[in-house]
Amino acid sequence: MSDIEGRYKALIQPIKDIAANWDIDIAESLTEYLEDLDNLRISIDGGKSNLNFAEAALLIQGSTAVYSKKVEYLHQLVLQS
Repeated sequence: MSDIEGRYKALIQPIKDIAANWDIDIAESLTEYLEDLDNLRISIDGGKSNLNFAEAALLIQGSTAVYSKKVEYLHQLVLQS
């Protein structure tokens, strides 16, 4: 497993326990990823870039899944009270 996969593992793996979902800091993960992108240089003249669009898509998809589970859990708590 690469370093990047390890860092964003919580966002990529399926969520089993909705309550444990609150321990995942989405903002921190996205901020780290944006900092990684700040160091990226892309050249149009045949330069090799290390931007991985599949990785970026998985990060965004995972972040939205975590956020939606948080909203779902909060909704369940409101309905129970």
